[in-house]
Amino acid sequence: MRKPEIIILNDYATLNGGSSAVAIASARGLAARGFHVTYFSCVGPVAAQLQGAPNLDIICLDQHELAKNPSRISAVVSGLRNTRAVAALRTLLANKDPANTIVHAHTWMLAMSPYALHTVTKLGFPLVVTLHDFFITCPTGGFFEHRTSQLCHRTPLSLSCLGCNCDRRNYGHKLWRSARTLLQNNLLGVPEKVAHYVGVSRFSVEIMRPHLPAGTPVSIVRNPVDCVDQGFAPVADNDTFLFIGRFVSDKGARLFAEAVNLSGLPATFIGDGALRPELKALCPSACFTGWLDAAEIREHLHRARAVVFPPLWYETLGLVAIEAAAAGVPVIVADRCAATDFIEDGKTGVHFTHGSAESLAAAMTTLSQNPELARRLGAAAYRWYWDRPWSSDNHLEELLPVYGSLHGGQGYGCTPACSH
Repeated sequence: MRKPEIIILNDYATLNGGSSAVAIASARGLAARGFHVTYFSCVGPVAAQLQGAPNLDIICLDQHELAKNPSRISAVVSGLRNTRAVAALRTLLANKDPANTIVHAHTWMLAMSPYALHTVTKLGFPLVVTLHDFFITCPTGGFFEHRTSQLCHRTPLSLSCLGCNCDRRNYGHKLWRSARTLLQNNLLGVPEKVAHYVGVSRFSVEIMRPHLPAGTPVSIVRNPVDCVDQGFAPVADNDTFLFIGRFVSDKGARLFAEAVNLSGLPATFIGDGALRPELKALCPSACFTGWLDAAEIREHLHRARAVVFPPLWYETLGLVAIEAAAAGVPVIVADRCAATDFIEDGKTGVHFTHGSAESLAAAMTTLSQNPELARRLGAAAYRWYWDRPWSSDNHLEELLPVYGSLHGGQGYGCTPACSH
């Protein structure tokens, strides 16, 4: 039996975040291995990494993402059903054989709409969904109450959920998102029609598993996080603590600033966002670099005592922590986030109490006062990553058995880690 065609669905054709980076890397890697791949997206521009690759076709509709659509009425309507995307997807699938084609969705809630996934299954194609976020079950995608900065433990779409004003914007937007999830899950029945789910961490899968169809398999597949091996950083000789990411509350930027203020330790903030003025007021002596490219971030990692990963919400992975580990830098992580899957307390990093600036400041102080501990944790983190790198090739070796299970049981790679 010949290799199946792969159609990758992703809201974006541009390299604008972790989920798109995975979708693009998968498309390129699969095409390089001789699979015919079609990358279907709504929002451009098309990333340079996608252009000119053999076996790789690109469809980009050049639409607005919902949040940037100048017409709010159009955004409301297309967020429920993106008619143009559905029509284009139907046209694409009309020329494909469901017995020899696998459709893999990465993101669809920011432009493509749930009807895209419904179209795939209605036409009889096997659908794989990677759970980069919690949108398959949670209306706001994060199990997080933005108004209170608390983790949410409500049952999605329950009366308690519908009555909670937890959206980042306002309650009206929460109600619209809830209507969209009701459409996706209750009317269209998308979750039950997915053939195979791919989780990016065991932590996030365990949160979603109770809300997914019990009979649908879920495999943990590591994201491609291709890092450069420059040896482990001389952390024992360094004193700066790093935060890397958007300056927003749910990412823990304010929490880190509060911990820096409490501890009096040197800090560097890499990134940008709405909280920048507040963070600079809290930490007037800290360094603020703005957004940096990968090489510049590696330079800062090489000069760091530790990286702090302090999200207030769960996250589904935590790429920053993985990149730090690859550089041999210990990571201080909140004890209720997905990064605890691979940053082990006292082995490759340090855990602190979720949401506590005092606990974070204490962890930072411990590493500041114990250079040998920092060196040992950083070296262990470095060995953890490089013993089994999160490379694009290893990502595909874990992903291909998922495809094989939907295509005659063919073995395209190693056995995936399944969580049923």
